[in-house]
Amino acid sequence: MTTSVNHLEKLAIVQTDFDIWGGKVKLDDPDIKLGIGGTLPPKSLAELGNKKIIDPKHLRPFNRLKTKARRLCLAKGMSFMNGFAVPLDEIDRISSELDEIRREMNNLKTDFMANYDKHISEWRSENTEYSEAITKGVLPAQVIEKKFGFEFTVFQVDPVNQSESQKLQNMASGLSGELMAEIVKESDDFFHKNLKGKDLCQVNTQKTLIRIRDKVEGLSFLDNRFLSIVKLLDITIKGYPDSGKVVTGEPFYRILSAILILSSTDKINDYATGSVDLDDMTSRYMFAENVNTDESKDDNVSAINVEEFPKQNLNEESFEDDMDDDDIDAFFQQHQATADGSFF
Repeated sequence: MTTSVNHLEKLAIVQTDFDIWGGKVKLDDPDIKLGIGGTLPPKSLAELGNKKIIDPKHLRPFNRLKTKARRLCLAKGMSFMNGFAVPLDEIDRISSELDEIRREMNNLKTDFMANYDKHISEWRSENTEYSEAITKGVLPAQVIEKKFGFEFTVFQVDPVNQSESQKLQNMASGLSGELMAEIVKESDDFFHKNLKGKDLCQVNTQKTLIRIRDKVEGLSFLDNRFLSIVKLLDITIKGYPDSGKVVTGEPFYRILSAILILSSTDKINDYATGSVDLDDMTSRYMFAENVNTDESKDDNVSAINVEEFPKQNLNEESFEDDMDDDDIDAFFQQHQATADGSFF
């Protein structure tokens, strides 16, 4: 069976700290006009006891940077200890990119503050009925400037005693399960989006598999099953054609077989222990599909019912899937034949 291996010394923790002003201040009683002829401020101006003193669109670039930093850390790591656990050998690259995000943040702040008064004036013009309420809520520029910032911290965990060490090891061991669940979910999503009900897929789907493969490789020391996953993805990625826009034939069924393995923890375990062979699974899917097409049968092959997975009229530009989602495990249970006719 698999053996989980946790090496805190191979992990670094990255914690990011963004300060982004929300463009809002407290909504005061005079801002709300009740009684005969009274009106409430529109939702575009006020919500949940706050009023907006600038157009929120001016703050979106700051939030995009926050999302960019999060994606950067999750591309190679996992959420951990209010931050991100990433492989130690990725720290220099991640820190360099976070430094660039910090520079972008400072540039955005400089530009925003240079146009602060202009943004307020424009917002008043767009909300003339509430111009006075906006004006009363305006905060000094020097106050607003302090509400923007980005810093990050990188450190390694060094437990103070054996008891704390065990706690942290237990926490780190959870990363293995979380990564496995992420692999299964991403593979399941890939299947339903790109493969289900089809006999070809786009070449550019290779990028998704490369992204998954690179992340798993960096964290492969957490669990030896991840090395098998990396191997499986390497084989699958190399099977993509060097030219053209679509993948058909054997390469397609190899991708399908690999993704079906990765869509189930049990199938991953089977592959890691050698119970499932990718080449054999690929050929069986191809043979099963051809048998159905010719309306013939082989007792040694569990044929896929083409009525359940109808071919679509696909071309290189359109790959819409109009079928209802079903469960991957149910798929295996339904089509797994008995005795030596099994796919696995």
